[in-house]
Amino acid sequence: MKLSELTKPELDRIQENANFTEEEERIFKLLSRNFSQKEIAVRICMSQRTLERRMRNIKNKIERVCRDWN
Repeated sequence: MKLSELTKPELDRIQENANFTEEEERIFKLLSRNFSQKEIAVRICMSQRTLERRMRNIKNKIERVCRDWN
């Protein structure tokens, strides 16, 4: 699932229910605007490796929220 393909209400619903940290929320917003991992890492001054770890956490939280909806 590409976040950039979701509607605004879907993104808002995920954001409200995923319990993201502030940093995860910033990354989530950039991902939903279709920024690349490299662009995000540069923009928020984070190493690629750390960003990948944060993105795994985000993905796990999104999966949990989507599972709860069903």
